[in-house]
Amino acid sequence: MMVDATIDPKQTPFWWEAAPCEPDTQSAPPASADVVVIGAGYTGLSCALTLAQAGRAVTVIDAGPPGFGASSRSGGMVGHGHRLSYTKLERRYGAPKAKAIVGEGTAALAFLIDLMNREGIDARFARVGRFRGCATAADYEDNAREAERLRELGVPCEVVPRAEQHREIASDLYNGGVVFPGHGGLHPGLLHTGLLGAARRAGANVLGYTPALRIEEASGGRRVVTARGPIAASEIVIATNGYTQRPAHAFGRRVLPIPSFVIVTERIGANRVRAAIPNGRMIVETRPQHIYLRPSPDGERLIVGGRAAVHPIALDEAARWLGRQLAAILPDLGDVHTTHCWSGNVAFTWRELPGVGRREGLWHALGCNGSGVALMPYLGHKLALKIIGVKEGATAFDDLPLRVMPLSWGAPWVRPLMSAWFRLRDRAV
Repeated sequence: MMVDATIDPKQTPFWWEAAPCEPDTQSAPPASADVVVIGAGYTGLSCALTLAQAGRAVTVIDAGPPGFGASSRSGGMVGHGHRLSYTKLERRYGAPKAKAIVGEGTAALAFLIDLMNREGIDARFARVGRFRGCATAADYEDNAREAERLRELGVPCEVVPRAEQHREIASDLYNGGVVFPGHGGLHPGLLHTGLLGAARRAGANVLGYTPALRIEEASGGRRVVTARGPIAASEIVIATNGYTQRPAHAFGRRVLPIPSFVIVTERIGANRVRAAIPNGRMIVETRPQHIYLRPSPDGERLIVGGRAAVHPIALDEAARWLGRQLAAILPDLGDVHTTHCWSGNVAFTWRELPGVGRREGLWHALGCNGSGVALMPYLGHKLALKIIGVKEGATAFDDLPLRVMPLSWGAPWVRPLMSAWFRLRDRAV
């Protein structure tokens, strides 16, 4: 992708233009609440919405404006799943557990759609499907077998051979792939804004610019000490995901934040976008850098994301790298400019599955592993049901607690080496 030296891409998310961050209102937190939720992204707001609707006094706090993290920084792709394939799940946990975990993914997608309909959230959701491009012939064979297993579980998917992939994407880079017609895309900023409004209408108190400094024992329970004063609480929820700090509490070493980078092209017109992606689908791939691309909600631009590095790098460097990736996938778009570039943290866990439940007295739902748009609102809701104490809060993840990351995993000196390794793997494909 050519980037004109006279054009300086905005280093803020494209989504913030339709869903800007809230200003600081200087609001002081209440002295107490039934539940304090730390993190005002999808997870925390969904948890707060369910709790407030059940009559609990809930206060949600965030270090920055609500939604400043990954909830307003993702690519906005919505699917049924999680990072691990069914085959890997079955090998690791056995068929019954693997089926249950896949079932959680499909339930999460259904929950999100119902949530948007029920709360009147217009997030520009479009169920256009997703195409997963296979980097190698071996990847294609593996994904074809995976698709067969998923169909047996009731997950709709279609294998697309290389000779027919131009009906999905105008690229020769891939060796065929798989279409998931039930998937789609949305505007993540508008989803967050709608969820924020729904939580507040239900009675939840949501305060941005109120960082949690520490959690202390207090008479009759605990309290969250914030930069604007303490809040006593019967229950505390950790919903910080890719923005979980070390060593603030028990989860600081159980979640690894990895940066993901995103660019948006200039307006190239609906015809040119449709020529590149004929069915308007979300596009993902099997290469280690996990490049994805999709039409913008208005169909006039392309949004491109991926793992430009697993450590923080300059956004102009990330923009150039992602531009080259787009040109390699769609050579006909090698002349378009970038208007926006930003990054956001994805929360990875050792098992590559989320953790949800209670540990050391703290409730938590953490670890989207790159599939959080549908999964994390669902897990926030399930966590609220656990706090309320009803059996409907049970999930297939309950007996898979978050493991502590190895000491060197995620260390600053390791991250650049990991980035170089991923890039070498891509070149070998």
